[in-house]
Amino acid sequence: MPTLRLHWWDAPGRAGEPTRLALTLKGVPFEDVRYSFGDKESMAAVRAKSPFQQFPILEVDEEVVVQSNTILRYIGRLTGLLPESPLALAKLEAIMDFMAMDVEPLALCSHLQGEEKTAARVAAAAEGSAFRKRLSQLDAAIAPLVSQEELDMAQLKVFCETNAFISGFYDGFPADESLFAGCDNIKALRKKISNMDAVKSYYAGRDGFYAAFAPSG
Repeated sequence: MPTLRLHWWDAPGRAGEPTRLALTLKGVPFEDVRYSFGDKESMAAVRAKSPFQQFPILEVDEEVVVQSNTILRYIGRLTGLLPESPLALAKLEAIMDFMAMDVEPLALCSHLQGEEKTAARVAAAAEGSAFRKRLSQLDAAIAPLVSQEELDMAQLKVFCETNAFISGFYDGFPADESLFAGCDNIKALRKKISNMDAVKSYYAGRDGFYAAFAPSG
């Protein structure tokens, strides 16, 4: 097994949290290097390791793996959380890519700042918005995964990111499941994974943004 070192914020979301959770659940040792949002000097030094100057960064021995879904694909293969069948793999990767390319950008509102960003998220959380439409599409896509006993990387990606949406990290989003009104599969997936003993153990005692990862009813 290679030596792994993950660089990401001290916060949930994107590739960082699914990677942490996947490696923990599979018992794979790794160094979890977390950064505060004000630690600009350390961030700049680490980002220099990436050709794109971006987080997250996964160090694998003396090499680096970058870009969120690329990291998740690598970890999924390393831990057995992605299937070997090309068709089965493609179906899970489609969900992961939809999250990264269609859902997350509407939540991040990266082109905005301050009050404009918060207002945009309030609008995105409203019924009938483009973001809510994407959540509904995601909800339909994950329906086959909800009843599966075995976890996979797509499930962990959806679990971590939907939790992050209502964690308080995204100013303007409600801090409860009202954001997922009409999305019964998302709520069921959150309930299934959050109530697993290993997941409960990992998040036990964590507060702040991580309160959203507590067992849901």
